[in-house]
Amino acid sequence: MDQRKHDGNGFKLKFTRNRAIFIIALSLIAFAALYYQFFVPKPIMSVLYGGYVFNFRADLREAVKVPVYPSEEALRNEMMNSQVKNITIAFKSANDTENPYYILEIYELLYPKLPLAYSINKMNASFNRDPLIVDFYENLTGKAENPIIALVHPVYSNETSITLENHVVLIKGKTHKDFDLAVDKFLMTVLGIEV
Repeated sequence: MDQRKHDGNGFKLKFTRNRAIFIIALSLIAFAALYYQFFVPKPIMSVLYGGYVFNFRADLREAVKVPVYPSEEALRNEMMNSQVKNITIAFKSANDTENPYYILEIYELLYPKLPLAYSINKMNASFNRDPLIVDFYENLTGKAENPIIALVHPVYSNETSITLENHVVLIKGKTHKDFDLAVDKFLMTVLGIEV
């Protein structure tokens, strides 16, 4: 199929089947790129909070799906009230290759998100810089003025969730990715971040 067309100036344009296929393919690629750019939701990895940019390890669009028990409101009320004076982070040691993962999650919580959030909200809460290493997660009991955030490594968890009971918040993840999501959901809930 070879068609020649003339424009008003005598210019000949050769139009072949291969060129038509190339033009259609190029148009589809351009359309797909534009569609992706303007209509596909992008991961949300940072938010503006109290005039500061908080960067997160996980996509907040995914983190929002992590369940909170008994409720997000109960968790927020527990952590963001004037009674809170000191917060302890606890975890059960896993093994030499998995323990460093706790450091990532503690860093996600403390540097600078939670301390800065308390400061922004004019609350005087501090953090025990040395985590509490426990043998069991059962029977942990915090206090209203000293809640405990217990990080449950995927080695010890068969679910991804956040549970508040007896002033103890258990943050659990079935996988490393889920653990990141659960920690970020905890932060989103406590800070009142919505996406």
